[in-house]
Formats: sequence, structure tokens, C-alpha cells
Amino acid sequence: MTDPAFDQGALRKVLLATDLSARGDRALERAVAIVAARGAHLVIVHAFEEFEEDTLTYGRLPSPSWKRPADAVMTAKLRIRQGLSADLGVTIDKAAILIEEGEPAEVIERVATAEGVDIVVTGIAREGLFASRPVILGRTVEKLLRRLPMPILIVRDRARSAYHHIVVTTDFSEPSAHALQAALRLFPAQTLHLLHASDAPYSGLVSGAHRYAESFREVHAAELDTFLASIFLPEDDRRRIVPVIESGAPNSIVREYVQQRGADLVVMGTQGRGALLEVLLGSTAKSILAVLPCDALVVRGPRARAPRE
Repeated sequence: MTDPAFDQGALRKVLLATDLSARGDRALERAVAIVAARGAHLVIVHAFEEFEEDTLTYGRLPSPSWKRPADAVMTAKLRIRQGLSADLGVTIDKAAILIEEGEPAEVIERVATAEGVDIVVTGIAREGLFASRPVILGRTVEKLLRRLPMPILIVRDRARSAYHHIVVTTDFSEPSAHALQAALRLFPAQTLHLLHASDAPYSGLVSGAHRYAESFREVHAAELDTFLASIFLPEDDRRRIVPVIESGAPNSIVREYVQQRGADLVVMGTQGRGALLEVLLGSTAKSILAVLPCDALVVRGPRARAPRE
């Protein structure tokens, strides 16, 4: 299955960051679909802080310590490549598999920078055995969102088809403009629904709340027009944008819109100015990612780079 929705001229090298868990197979499927559509090069990275052979998805049960070869990492790499071959098919010939010891976010950042990748694909965090709710963003993913300058695709769903219904969130900031331009470039044939959501202040304290909310919406609709007019966009791209203005808590509005309209991808910019996109990964942006029932593409602003933790 290929993913023709991705612009074939925009992606030359794709990095898949995987923990080799069964849940990570969804990210693998999407990465393979993107690579197949473009004929791009695939780099698969698995980083571990302490080598634990029994945590690997692919391969047999671990041997007793006295039977293990001296280079357990090399053996694991061979077994992982053999296991991935069944999933990747001929794509394995174009894939580089890197297994390194170290802090995962640091390893992935170093490889992504050295390889000059255009996008990083990763899955959601593993759920704990007795977790009361799914863990959407793991420690490594959160660090990658803060550090990496290239877009990060967080995969939640299986890659059954190309992305068809794409939502781009905006708070009218420069980073959200950058995210919109990236989405237009990455999905050159798709209609993009540009969504702005914010709470109308003091709406509970005024009479005629409905009229007040509608007036607030009109103000933001005008601001959205100004925002779009300030961005250089070819006319063909402008015609692909469907503006959507809603009043309400951003995380709730985005989640409900995705659920009711069947959106399969949400594109977000980082380091926005308002509640929708707080600095880097603030509480609201993090909560949006946590409740999304679909994949998310996070795009960093052109100068938004945070210090290492």
C-alpha cells in the first residue's frame, strides 16, 4: 500500500524511530507506505539505554548468558533485519537499520541530524500493564517534539489508506503559518481544513451569550482572513483551504471535529502564541495530542529550537 498523498518531491529520506513493540508496527506500516510512494530511503532506528535481549519483538527467546555471543547487539541487529524483511519486502534493500546504546532521544536526534532526514515517524508510547488509561506521549516522544527541527509524524492508526481528511490547527502565529505551508507542500492534492478554536472570554458573564459568541467568532474569522492574506500561497493552494472557526476549549473542539468529520490526520505547529499551541509542548498542545483519535503531524517553527533537557 502506497501513500500518494505525500508530496513525492518533498520527502527523500524518512526516519522511523521504533521501540520494536507490537504497537510500533503501525508506525512501521506508515513509514513503509511513505517510502514506497516516493522511492525514498528509509532509516530505522532503535535505541536502548541498557541492552535487554528479551524485550525485542523479533527473534527467538534469549539464550542463557553463557551461550550468548560476545556481540549481542550485532546478533540482535541481524535478527531484527530478518524479522523486518517479512514486513518490508523489497523495501528492506533501501533501509538502513541502526541499533545503538544510549539515551533514546539523543540517539534519534543525532541520527536524524547526521542523515539529514526530512521527516521522523514514530508511534505512541506503550501502555503499562496496569495503566488506567493509554499513555499517548512517552518521555522519548516528548523530547523529540521539543528537540527535532524536522516534522514528526506520530502514528496511532493503521495505514490502511492515504490520508484523506486533513485538519491543520492554527492560532494565527508564525509557527502555525509554517505548519500550514508544510501541510500544503506535503499533501499537494488534498483539501486542508484550517481550524481555529478558542474560548470566548467572559461569555458566562454577559447577557445574550449566543450573540456574544457569534460576534467573537466573526472577529476571529476576520483575523483568519488577515492571517491567510499575510502568507505567500499560490492561488491553487489557497483554493484547497477550508477555514473553520469554532468557539470552545481547543482540545475538545479538535477532538470532536476529528471524531464527527472523520479526519485521519491533524497537523500542528509548535511554539504558538495562544491556548491552542503553547510554547513548545505546553499543557493544551499536549492535551490535544493525548486525546486525538487519529495520527498527528507536528511541525516546528523555522526558528523554534529548545535547549536540551
